[in-house]
Amino acid sequence: MSKSEIATLLRFDLREAFDSIGWVVYPWIYFGFQFFVYGAILSRLVVSLDNYYYYYGTGLLILASFNVATWNGRRFVESAQEGRLRYILSLPIKRNELFLEQVMLGVIVSMSHVLPPLIIVLYLSGLFSGAALISSIVVLTLITIGIIGLMVSLSVVAFRSFDIYSAIVAALSALLIRFSTMNYPLSSMTRGIADVSLANPVTYGADLFRYSIGLDTSILINPVLGIAVVLALCVGTVFAGMFLISHVVEGVKSS
Repeated sequence: MSKSEIATLLRFDLREAFDSIGWVVYPWIYFGFQFFVYGAILSRLVVSLDNYYYYYGTGLLILASFNVATWNGRRFVESAQEGRLRYILSLPIKRNELFLEQVMLGVIVSMSHVLPPLIIVLYLSGLFSGAALISSIVVLTLITIGIIGLMVSLSVVAFRSFDIYSAIVAALSALLIRFSTMNYPLSSMTRGIADVSLANPVTYGADLFRYSIGLDTSILINPVLGIAVVLALCVGTVFAGMFLISHVVEGVKSS
């Protein structure tokens, strides 16, 4: 499959993904409510962290990327169930390149959901700068690639049943989100929960993202370790997804 063919398929998927204004605007409205209303309330309750309001806001940005990754995997399963994927696979398209196209789709959609809220958080927190914006976008992109790789890989495994995929993702998402520093730092966790969170790659991604914008670096995990974990997550899930889609998808019949 040539680069032009990948671009053609990507353009088609993007037109489908952005077929309504609501798809773009709703995540911004959701973030606004969670950040300006719920976040303001929580920041008055959590007094152990001076700027928990912005700590919570950055967690919402990670969650937005997580939601897009889940949507991406669900969409992939639906394409198999509806017969669309069977048609795509009949074209001269390599399976691993199809996987990479799905990752690119997810990253673009995720950035459209996250960028405006990210600028708002940086501006209101007084941390806005060109360097902070660029570095935070890079980190968010890496986190998004890692999570999308994981979710699409799971969708390949659960191709035969949308219900199976939904159940797996619901359970995994609950664990990855709750046992991480997405919403609260390690310093505020009990010993047992903190130990579990340290085994969660989302913890390192969330802390690395906050470090990239200069938010409470004193309570965050070492950024060098965060970079290593996030890169390992990206490479591992992408290669796993490419392997699975090459060896599992071909010949799979949608139910």
